[in-house]
Amino acid sequence: MATEIVWMGRDIGNVGFKDTLLSWIGRIFAGQGHALLGTSITDLVLVVVYLGALVAAARPSAAGAFVAAGLLTFLYRLPLLWILTEDITEGLPLRDRALYTAIGALIASVALIVIAAAGRRLVLSPADGPPPAPPRTGPAVVAGLLLMLLALVAVAWEAYYIDRFTSDRMGPFSYWRQFSGQQPSGILLAAPGFWIDWATALLCVVAAVQAFARKPMARPLGTALGWVLLAYAVYTLNVYSKQKLLFEFDDIRTPDILQQLTSLAEVVAGLLIILLLALRGTDRPPVPGAWGPPGAPGGQYGAWGTPPAPAPYNDAPYGRSPFGSPPPLPPEYPPNAPPRPQTPPSW
Repeated sequence: MATEIVWMGRDIGNVGFKDTLLSWIGRIFAGQGHALLGTSITDLVLVVVYLGALVAAARPSAAGAFVAAGLLTFLYRLPLLWILTEDITEGLPLRDRALYTAIGALIASVALIVIAAAGRRLVLSPADGPPPAPPRTGPAVVAGLLLMLLALVAVAWEAYYIDRFTSDRMGPFSYWRQFSGQQPSGILLAAPGFWIDWATALLCVVAAVQAFARKPMARPLGTALGWVLLAYAVYTLNVYSKQKLLFEFDDIRTPDILQQLTSLAEVVAGLLIILLLALRGTDRPPVPGAWGPPGAPGGQYGAWGTPPAPAPYNDAPYGRSPFGSPPPLPPEYPPNAPPRPQTPPSW
């Protein structure tokens, strides 16, 4: 997160806070009227996700928050490895510094995922603390359906863009050049828009599966994706607003109308996903006793539970002593027999 803040501070120092903010939300296009920027709306989203992971660091959901932050960082920074080494980006100011930032972000993202996986503790007793809370059943299903629907919508739009931007006349603006980043966006740390669409759709499917299964991981990952969808939808609507085409349905083509309606739906869906996954489930996995496995009845000696204090031997009636302890010896027991045990045998 520190590198993101440094890059944001650099942009604010160069072009001012107002122009930087307007560029983030799509009111000013990158490189128009001011110097080249290093950050975009993606960096703003990542900072919000990192702050959420820091807040959750001391909570049971810390592992899921770290995995969500690591996945978003890895997928959104990966294209920079080849974009910032292309000949077309040679000579850009601070290109090498941006490349080192991307490499550091990728290493940190992998480290976050590994640390979250290695540090995930099994809750074996009340002393281990509460387990991560799963999402509530009804809201989890609704959130999963919304995430899956948004993923399908994103794939449908990508199919449309592939058909639209693959003709020979598109030249440098062909779909695959924009997808791979061979057509630079004008922002050093910005991943290609088509790449982000595919990455977000993939993560939406993963979060939806987690939500349907009511896994604790669904809450941090789905919440992060809710913010992502909300941010990019607001950006798209602002671009139309800047061009004075927002909701001007009589003056724009059908694809633009559908794009604006899709962005509105993403705003609503993103907010709903955040609110739905904020509801914690009440049926957490049971926490067994100190010696028991999940679901074992605590306090049952011989069923992996905490063994009870042994009852005095003489108080145990014949034939009903606990778990095989010997009954009182009969009177005709040989006088040279070994002494009787004073306590029930332990495991």
